[in-house]
Amino acid sequence: MTRFVSISVAAGLLGVSPKTLRRWDREKLFQPEFRTVGDHRRYELQAITDFKQQYYMKIRTPLENAKSPLPLRAVLYSRVSTTKQKKRGDLQRQEEKLREYCAKKGFKIVKALRDVGSGVNDNRKGLHQVITLASQGTCDLILVTYPDRLARFGVTTLKNCFSRWNVSLSVVGKTLTEISREAELVNDITGILYSYMGKLYRMRRKKK
Repeated sequence: MTRFVSISVAAGLLGVSPKTLRRWDREKLFQPEFRTVGDHRRYELQAITDFKQQYYMKIRTPLENAKSPLPLRAVLYSRVSTTKQKKRGDLQRQEEKLREYCAKKGFKIVKALRDVGSGVNDNRKGLHQVITLASQGTCDLILVTYPDRLARFGVTTLKNCFSRWNVSLSVVGKTLTEISREAELVNDITGILYSYMGKLYRMRRKKK
């Protein structure tokens, strides 16, 4: 096996895009071993491994007090259940809180995504985009104000998936452990009822 790989292969091994590697080259953060006659970058496999262990994993670990060569990249996700809540400004307030948090911590905002719909419904456009961005390695953090903004159920499963992609889920507001079990149960039951009521309403509309 060759010791040297192209920029596309190196980017894949590091979980970033070739564009990011070119930027790191310009910033002298991580540079290729040499360039070919055709001016193509070539990276040494051992150098990639060393960089990943010594620097890159630090960058992608959300230790907020640790100094890293690059700012952590964050995807913001906000959700409300109804259009009424959106008109009331709840959605905007969630995003503003997340943006303020990023500004305070020095995080770079990759994208701010929104959804209007039940947390029980997993067929949400914004949620799907969050998962796609995390799987592509284009972010280090997924930020939400509360766990149930991401989903009513399956938050732990989503968190484990993000972890496999070296992406962390961070809650800016209260965590599940700060909410009483009774209140959590009421929230879950209410979410299920709203979901089924919505489905029933749509079924009746179709019949009419």
